[in-house]
Amino acid sequence: MRLLLALTLLSAAPAFAQDAPPPPPAGGMRERLIAADANKDGKWSKEEWLAAGRREMGFNLLDADKDGFVTQPELMEGMKRMRAMGMSPPPQ
Repeated sequence: MRLLLALTLLSAAPAFAQDAPPPPPAGGMRERLIAADANKDGKWSKEEWLAAGRREMGFNLLDADKDGFVTQPELMEGMKRMRAMGMSPPPQ
């Protein structure tokens, strides 16, 4: 649940790319995130992340080890960093 809230917060950040991100698939945040993990390996590639309607900027910030995947531990650590900066996830 917290992971989904972190993703919501990251998606609310303004886009810096000239092209707008693709519209998110239908369904709630949780459903989109689960559906985006197409190969069900428990982590998200950049393609999966973008397919969930998330922004590339968020992916780049959260992929701490720069291996091309965002894992659940990386999401959790990202949430800790946001809280340390005084940011809180929006209500679901």
